[in-house]
Amino acid sequence: MTISPVTVSPMRSRLNAASSKNSYQVWFPLAVYAIARLIDLVLVLIAARHQVDLPKTGAYGSVASNWDGQWYRSIATQGYPTTIPRDPAGHALQNQWGFYPLYPFIVGAIMRISGLGFEVVAPLLSFLLGAAAVTVMFRLINQGSGRFAASATVLLTCTYMAAPAMQIDYTESLALLLVCTALLLLRNRRYGWLVAVLVMLALTRAVSLALVPVLVVHAISRYRRRSVEPFPEADRWRIAGLACLAVAVTGLWPTIAAVSTGDPTAYTETMTSWGTTGHLRVLTQFPAFAWAEGGAVGLAVLVGIIALIGAMVLRSGARAWDPEVRAWAGFYPLFLLLATTPGTSNVRHLLLAFPLMWPFPDEATTTADRRRRVSVVAILAICGLLAQWVWISQFLVLTGPPLGRPFP
Repeated sequence: MTISPVTVSPMRSRLNAASSKNSYQVWFPLAVYAIARLIDLVLVLIAARHQVDLPKTGAYGSVASNWDGQWYRSIATQGYPTTIPRDPAGHALQNQWGFYPLYPFIVGAIMRISGLGFEVVAPLLSFLLGAAAVTVMFRLINQGSGRFAASATVLLTCTYMAAPAMQIDYTESLALLLVCTALLLLRNRRYGWLVAVLVMLALTRAVSLALVPVLVVHAISRYRRRSVEPFPEADRWRIAGLACLAVAVTGLWPTIAAVSTGDPTAYTETMTSWGTTGHLRVLTQFPAFAWAEGGAVGLAVLVGIIALIGAMVLRSGARAWDPEVRAWAGFYPLFLLLATTPGTSNVRHLLLAFPLMWPFPDEATTTADRRRRVSVVAILAICGLLAQWVWISQFLVLTGPPLGRPFP
C-alpha cells in the first residue's frame, strides 16, 4: 500500500506545526530569561563600581554574595551551629538557623565536586534554576491559558523589579521552580511526585502552607466536574493526604533545628533576632504597620491592595487560568500578608506571585484588543527593567553605610 503525497503533506504539516509549538515552549522562555539576566548583569556591574565594601574591581560574584548570600556561604562551607548563639542577656543572635538548607547544601555539594568557589557556584546555580523555573512556568500557563498568556507571564516575571534575585545567591530561583513544578504536577494529577516537591519546598522557603488552599480548590474543582471526569475515592484521599503533608512539612525545618540544637525554640528565637521588637509577630503585622504609618488612610490603602488582588483573581476573565494557578494567585499574596512582616523583602517575595504579573489570561477577542495587549505587555516590561535598576542600585548594592538602608 502506498501513501499519496496528498496524504503525506497535511500529516507532515501537522507534525511540523506541533514541533514548532513545542520548541517555542522552550526557546522563548529561555531567550527572554537570558536577555533579562544579561541586562541585569550589566546593571549590577555598573552599580558595583560604587559598592562601598567591595574591591574597586566590583566583581559580580562579590555583589551576588552579599546580604543573605553571606549566610548561605557559611552554611555551604561550615553547616549549621550546634547551639544557638546568644547575647549576655540570653537573647538569640542572628545565625544560620534562620535560613533553609536545600539551596546552600546543593551549592556546597557542587563546590566540593567541582572545586569551584562559592562566588562562582552560587550565582551560576541560581541562574540555571531560574531558567528551569521559567520553562516550567511557561508550560504551566500555556496548558490552561494559551501561548500569549504564558509568554506575557514569563516576560513580565523576568522583568519584574526583584527578578535580579534569580541570578544572585538567594533562594528565589529554587523556590520559583518548586512552586511552578508543584502547580503543574497538581494540575496534571501527578500526586505521587508532588510529595517530594512539597518536602523540598519546605526545606527551601516557608511557603508550603500556602499550597493548602490550592489543594482544596483543586479538590473542589475535580468534585464539581465528577460527572464529566471521574473523581475516584483514591484520588480524594491522595489530595487530602497532600493537604495534611503541606501542613506537616511547614514545621519540618523548625523541628530539625530543635532536634539539632536541643532547643525547642531554636528556629523561632532565631527569627526574632532579625526583628526590632524581639518578638516574632505574624497575622497582625501588616495592619499594625499600615496604622502606624498612615492611620486610617494606611489601613484603607492596605484594604485597597487586598481588594485589587481579589478583583483580579475573581474577575470572570480569570477563569482562563487553571483553578490551581488562579488559587495560587489569590492565596499566596494573602499568605504573605498573614505570615510575614512588612519590609523591603516583600518585593522579592512577590516574585512567587507570578500569575499576577499578567492577570489577564483570557484570550483577546479582536485584533485591536490583541494589539492593545501586546503594547501593554511591552510597556510593563520596559517599566519593569527600569524598576530593576532601582532594586539593584538602591537595595542590592550598598553605596554608603548600611545603617538605615533598605535591603533586598
